[in-house]
Amino acid sequence: MVANIFKQVTFFSGLNNSELNKVLGIAGLKKYAPGQMVFAKEDLGNHFFIVKSGRIKIFTTVGASKKKTFAFLKKGDSFGEMSLLGGKVRSASAQSVEDSELFVISKKNFKRLILENPEFSLKILYTLADRLHKANKDVESMLFHNILGRLAEAILELSKDKHTKPLKMAIDQNELAQYLGTTRVPVCRAINTLKRSGIIDYRRGELIILNQERLQSMAGNA
Repeated sequence: MVANIFKQVTFFSGLNNSELNKVLGIAGLKKYAPGQMVFAKEDLGNHFFIVKSGRIKIFTTVGASKKKTFAFLKKGDSFGEMSLLGGKVRSASAQSVEDSELFVISKKNFKRLILENPEFSLKILYTLADRLHKANKDVESMLFHNILGRLAEAILELSKDKHTKPLKMAIDQNELAQYLGTTRVPVCRAINTLKRSGIIDYRRGELIILNQERLQSMAGNA
């Protein structure tokens, strides 16, 4: 069961069972309550994390109170490696959104994995390249897309692992605003516009995609 979770982690996908068992041997396990911080921006980075269960929000604070959410991580996702690769301090904050369990690997053991497993090192480079690509897309989106297009992109991104019909996800407007790097008011207006157009439904913190093709068209993915 645990080994299967590790196989979902991009970094570990090239490792065989013997190598995965070595990773398991150096990983601790820690529980986090809803709202509990895993680490804060500017903290020294001493650990690498893998989500065993629950959901983790990666975000930063801009100015005194404005927040920008980068991702919501789920089972099999990993985070925290940047500061272990020379960044020294955390470039963003991580917070548990619900009851969560995380595998924790220390900085010392993380570096040993890199030295002993060339495949692991290569996977790290691929993952960092993917994250840079996403960051560039976020910047482009913020510069050139209106709020409706950006919201459409965000909804599609956040719902890509959902398999219900119609697609549903639990998220409140504040979370969406933070993900877009804006405030709640324009997001509320954009949601109401999409509702009136029959593209989504939204009530009591649950968003339902009613017309995915139109949403993709608005996001520029058609």
